[in-house]
Amino acid sequence: MQRDIINAPLMSPDTIEGEPVYANDKAVDPTRIPLSRRTLLRLSTAGLAGLVLATSARGPQAAATVTGIGDDLSLPIPDMASFDLSTLDRSLFTTHEQGIVQYLVSLADIANNMEDTDSETLGWFHRGYQVYPPEPWDARNQESVYTLAWFYTYDAPWNPYHLDPVLRDHVYAAMRYYLKIQGAEGWWPSDSWTDKNRAATGFALVYLGEAAVMMEGVGWDAGVRAEVLASLQRGAEYMLDPSVADVWDVGMRFSNQIIGSMTGIASYKHLMPAHIETAYQERLDFLVANCQSPGAGYLYEDGAFDAHYSLYTSLRDLAIAFERTGDDRYRQMALTHLDWCRYNFLWEPDGAGWTVNGISTRQSLRSLAALRTTDGSNYPDHLNIFKDSPVVRALNWHAEHAAALQAAWAAGTVPVTKLTAAGTAPQNLRLTDVAPVFPTLAEREAAIATFPYMGSGAFVEARSDAKYIAHYVFVKRAGYYFGSHHGTARSARIRRGPSFFYRAETGAFIATQMATDSAWTTIVPGGIMDAKATVVQSSGVYHDTDPFSYSYTGASGRIVKTFQCGAADVQVSVSTPQDASFVERVPLVIAAGDEVSFLVGNTEVPVNGAGQASARGVRIRRAGGTFELTTVGDVALDLTLTPTTVVLFSGAEQRRITNLDMSVAASALSYKVHVLV
Repeated sequence: MQRDIINAPLMSPDTIEGEPVYANDKAVDPTRIPLSRRTLLRLSTAGLAGLVLATSARGPQAAATVTGIGDDLSLPIPDMASFDLSTLDRSLFTTHEQGIVQYLVSLADIANNMEDTDSETLGWFHRGYQVYPPEPWDARNQESVYTLAWFYTYDAPWNPYHLDPVLRDHVYAAMRYYLKIQGAEGWWPSDSWTDKNRAATGFALVYLGEAAVMMEGVGWDAGVRAEVLASLQRGAEYMLDPSVADVWDVGMRFSNQIIGSMTGIASYKHLMPAHIETAYQERLDFLVANCQSPGAGYLYEDGAFDAHYSLYTSLRDLAIAFERTGDDRYRQMALTHLDWCRYNFLWEPDGAGWTVNGISTRQSLRSLAALRTTDGSNYPDHLNIFKDSPVVRALNWHAEHAAALQAAWAAGTVPVTKLTAAGTAPQNLRLTDVAPVFPTLAEREAAIATFPYMGSGAFVEARSDAKYIAHYVFVKRAGYYFGSHHGTARSARIRRGPSFFYRAETGAFIATQMATDSAWTTIVPGGIMDAKATVVQSSGVYHDTDPFSYSYTGASGRIVKTFQCGAADVQVSVSTPQDASFVERVPLVIAAGDEVSFLVGNTEVPVNGAGQASARGVRIRRAGGTFELTTVGDVALDLTLTPTTVVLFSGAEQRRITNLDMSVAASALSYKVHVLV
């Protein structure tokens, strides 16, 4: 890729503090060009032509020319004044600004715990207020430069730090240290000085890039500006270079990192030479074609589905990128992934929220609460850019709940506390000045009802990812909804085999948990679990005929499973041709009000928590229906119930995953699962 490193400010005019601002060689009154941060981040190259990036709120404290941050700066940088909580006037905050007050009251701590004395490490966030270990090469900690720039440039009546010169000096120092640890090719490190870290580089382009755009909006030192833009150009050239295999080969397995970097570049590419725009468009086409499974629909994370990263990171950036650019490629990626979520987020009818199919590859998201009162994340606000998707409305808070939370905060009933030292990641500040749109409760409930497994209709949905050899089967019958997964063992965290058994009227009764031994699995001698191994389909065709069956073979041929899907139950047959004994494990979902019993002959033997019995199965009584797992032929087995530390939801709505182990002294077993209405 051609390199045209910036040695001078690229825009005409320069916006230098303390000097007149010019456009087309004419003096311009900054008060006549009030551009919001949202406008700045959305403007295209054409829209920026001839515009002066300045605001009407530039106070006298920003008028002094900055001579630079570095050896010529008097050290230490003065500490910022801490925010006096007694002066907090809640009436000054808009409802969507409430969620960032923790950042406001913590800002001085974040800035003052940055290195402000040692000229070699000036600007390094390492004194306790950083997210990652305090290593001098870890660029991830420098992401807090975004937080500093955000408050420096955010004009609001409650923000005493707007255009504060001491905060400005901290911004410049943090930027300069960000640049100091950048590799010559444009990458940033995380694990060592020479670590060409894809994530650190991608998110540097987000947080440093967007900080630069914010500083453009208020005017900043010409020298710092030139250095930062040159650094961002090198970073963009590195990330957009198709010959960098770590980005465009390996990186396609980790979509959030590349989507993030493209979102960052989109925010500042109007400040770059023309070849950046050209490369960006070509790489966006490649990203669309390679970062998402065309057969399954999910965004790749280590080559598979990840409920957490995709929902909290990738979809957030896709929303931001679509709003900034209007490029429908971003929207379509999001909508395709959201369609996949319709089959994997299981609504609990008691209103607790969503039990999530436990086949994620990187981060666990075992459940998603319907209503959250302490979550500071601005998810799902920004997802409303995709409001034409019913999944967005279904996963979102409803407007009545959001309004009640906002009213309670404004009334002073919610205390304001500082961020924890390790909780200062800046992503929740992004788009805070954009008012969210929440669905009403009725709109949300209507959206939930559109999920394919709701209602009495039957279907079989089979999806495959040919690139990483993963196959998913979702079976809906009048009596249940059942999911299974087979394919290669790409990630050690993914569990294969049957994954959930659910009924809309009762919720989930079985739910595999990623990266744990709480999986619906067969365990043969030696502790070998088919859920952790490559599992291949050995027979059967997926179709709507009732019943139909299909078989899996796993653990190098030691385990064969057949699933017969009928109208009211799923029958599972297990064969271990090489082994005369095995354990069949089923991760049961046990809620606080459930009545659990062993089925001993014709008798129910209640069990509370852990228990053991020789029984033909288990029964779970719950509002809406009763679940049974019973052996075919009513064969008695040694059954053990073991509550695990894995929980779904919290408080009174908490469910605990309880492993049911069936010890089989034979090479075959058949059992069925169903719900009695």
